[in-house]
Amino acid sequence: MSEIVSRFFTFDKLIATILIKVLYWIGVVFIAIGVLVGIFGGFGKGVLSGLGMIIAAPIGGVIALIFWRFLCEIYIVVFGMYDRLGKIQEAVGGGAKDAGPTTDAP
Repeated sequence: MSEIVSRFFTFDKLIATILIKVLYWIGVVFIAIGVLVGIFGGFGKGVLSGLGMIIAAPIGGVIALIFWRFLCEIYIVVFGMYDRLGKIQEAVGGGAKDAGPTTDAP
């Protein structure tokens, strides 16, 4: 527990990836609830429209899950690039912070 608190206050390691994973599972729960509402809502309609809702709700849920996963992966990749760039900067010896301003003009 103290490691999580220290990471929160020191900014040595980003906690965004952990938060994105939590938000992913919350989104999965909401999508599943939406699919169930769509399926059960289909029972209250007429025969044809109800059957259409019962079939369309799981298909829409799968599409929503794929899209939600894609969005969360994009955020994880962006924050992962930030972490890796920080490691590269440390390996090079400070990188742009120590180099100072440079100009190519004569």
